[in-house]
Amino acid sequence: MERIGRLIETLSTLAGHASGWIVILILTLTMVEVVTRYVFRQPLILCDEFGGYSLFAICFLGLGYCARENGHIRITFVVERIPSRVGNWLRVITLFLAFLYAAVASKVSWEFLAASFQRNMRSNSWLMTPLKWPQMALPVGFTLFALVLLVQVFQTIRKIQEGQRIEESGGESV
Repeated sequence: MERIGRLIETLSTLAGHASGWIVILILTLTMVEVVTRYVFRQPLILCDEFGGYSLFAICFLGLGYCARENGHIRITFVVERIPSRVGNWLRVITLFLAFLYAAVASKVSWEFLAASFQRNMRSNSWLMTPLKWPQMALPVGFTLFALVLLVQVFQTIRKIQEGQRIEESGGESV
């Protein structure tokens, strides 16, 4: 199980780093767009479309990495006021519910991507970009997110069995 956990951690880290590189790509593309528009008076029309696809990829590819780093927003005011034993099991339940959501979203998004491949869907812009390529971020991101959450469920249960209190570290607490 630890090997699988390390593999999922590695894959989510790679996806998170890919999100970071996509940010740099957006910045570079925007800079080139500004230069071509104001210096050469000839804008790159593709910047807006690819910027949108890039933002989409950043969000979904970063889901698993953000979950692994405890970067998602957490509402902890209830957990802080209940006994640690109850709070620990509440953590397991919420992780499992999040896993179920991500697993269903992953399944549906893989079906959506398959339909995009079958229909050879394209964007409505003059570029007519095949949508299967930017849409790949959706199922990949949700799948990694679900796997990270599943690993966290098992790790949390193991910590509870060892008698450890589960701390809500990282993220933004409300």
